[in-house]
Amino acid sequence: MKALVAYYSESDNTRKLADALASGLGTTAVSLEAVDAQQLAECDLLCLGTPVQGGRPARKVRDFISRMPAVQGKRCAAFCTMHAFGDQRTLLALKRSLEARGMVYLGGCSARGWSRLVANFGPRIFNRGRPNREELERASQFGRTLLAKMGQASADSNRKRAAGLRVAPTH
Repeated sequence: MKALVAYYSESDNTRKLADALASGLGTTAVSLEAVDAQQLAECDLLCLGTPVQGGRPARKVRDFISRMPAVQGKRCAAFCTMHAFGDQRTLLALKRSLEARGMVYLGGCSARGWSRLVANFGPRIFNRGRPNREELERASQFGRTLLAKMGQASADSNRKRAAGLRVAPTH
């Protein structure tokens, strides 16, 4: 199983969460700007991360998804970092956008990030030390859970193939 953990981060909060999630999956996180079409085509699982901006995914992440080719049946997950709220709305927006590209959504996770009062202006005074060790461990555990889900999906497909049933491609 090949996982691609891609993220967009302005203040390193989302990168830290991406690194923890990737650790749980046994892979390395990649900045969204460095992702190419071949990496996207070759992965079995795409985990996409964003900071919450205005209660939704960052524009660069939304643009990335809109440029993605349809990938019927590929598994996906999402993660985000936030100042105080907006994570559920952001994860739901990512879920809907990824499913609209034909992907199968497996879940999401979030954490608070060390942040400024207004957008990226001013001193970083809120949520100092976030994401913290506990949040990063939860992200790593989420990665391990995804790995188990992917293993179960693969085992189910193999059983169906062995029984002679038609199996939809996973990517």
